[in-house]
Amino acid sequence: MNRHFNSIFHSTDEELVGLIRKNNDEAFLYLYERYLPKIRTMAFPFQGLGFDLEDLVQEATIGFYTAIQAYNFNSASFSTFCYLCMRRMLVSLVRQSSKKSAVPQASVIHTDNSLFSIPDKSDPEQEFIAKEGYYKLREKIESRLSEKERVILFEFLSGKDYKTIAEVLGVSRKTVDNALQRVRAKLK
Repeated sequence: MNRHFNSIFHSTDEELVGLIRKNNDEAFLYLYERYLPKIRTMAFPFQGLGFDLEDLVQEATIGFYTAIQAYNFNSASFSTFCYLCMRRMLVSLVRQSSKKSAVPQASVIHTDNSLFSIPDKSDPEQEFIAKEGYYKLREKIESRLSEKERVILFEFLSGKDYKTIAEVLGVSRKTVDNALQRVRAKLK
């Protein structure tokens, strides 16, 4: 194990977020691996509402990624903030789905055990898959969302309601709602 990886291995979540914001992909992968069991655990109960586990894991992962971008180092711990962001993304998915239809899209509970395996750093294939997932998610957020949509998304994920976001950004609540609807559609 090289010295650089060893220092990342012993870093706190907050230190890793700082490194990630400086474009350290290795720090992101390590933090992602650290949180992957939490992401899957959080997504799992929502299967009972008729959602596919892979979609739920992706939605929670988007919450994880946005938590990294929106985290305020002077507030609660990163793990608490990240949990809140992931939960909001999942609840938002449920709300959006319930608006479309009173019946969930599927009622089958998938139990794909591969979703519960933690990527092994010593397994090049798993590491490649984890990196690929990270780059795809980052590319989606950066290429599909406008700057305004990213700002509104991060404000929402930091715990602000529509009214507060509208006041902070000097826009209407409807603008905030429309932007968040577009974000959901673009990140699917």
